[in-house]
Amino acid sequence: MKHYPLLLTLLIPLFILSQGCATIFGGRTNTMVFNGPPDVQSQVFIDDTLVGQALGKLVLPKQTIQHGSVLEIRTEGYETQEYLILRKPHAGLVIADFAVGAVPLIFDVANGNILRPVPRKFDLDYTKQE
Repeated sequence: MKHYPLLLTLLIPLFILSQGCATIFGGRTNTMVFNGPPDVQSQVFIDDTLVGQALGKLVLPKQTIQHGSVLEIRTEGYETQEYLILRKPHAGLVIADFAVGAVPLIFDVANGNILRPVPRKFDLDYTKQE
């Protein structure tokens, strides 16, 4: 019983230090933004899986996009647009983790929360298929 205060004194700072800024503020989703003409209906595929319509914002679960995923925008009668999506560290979250110490950065890198998909904004170019 007399070891509980010592154990709590050690565990509470460990829990606080293990929560990096990306883990706390990063959220569980990634938002992709598609700009294009409103009269054309397109579908968005990531790694050959339909994830939604390509107009405005598309909110996806974080695990949907992996490093090296291929995003395709398919529109009937138009050429398919392909983009390679990479996951890169978010500069603001890296700086915030360093501001509170390097330990949170280790946790954020280990669990992948510090990585964000690049690119996240797409200007749609519709070229007629020949």
